[in-house]
Amino acid sequence: MNAQTISTQKTALEDYEKLSKKRKKEVADYIAYLKALEELEATKEIISDKNFLESIMRGDEDFKEGRFKKWSEVREDV
Repeated sequence: MNAQTISTQKTALEDYEKLSKKRKKEVADYIAYLKALEELEATKEIISDKNFLESIMRGDEDFKEGRFKKWSEVREDV
């Protein structure tokens, strides 16, 4: 994180502390909205990548068919 980002975050937190309880709730709701929006954008990006989506589906099938290693087995190999 650079100095400008840290300064901006500090200012935002200081300003947040000065808000009324009602406004703090609105800020929290807006942050939750922005977080959900970013998650949706990431999901859209994954879904649009056909190869990646196919890989996920193959992995799901492998798991259902028992074609996987337990973490304890993998850890022993490391």
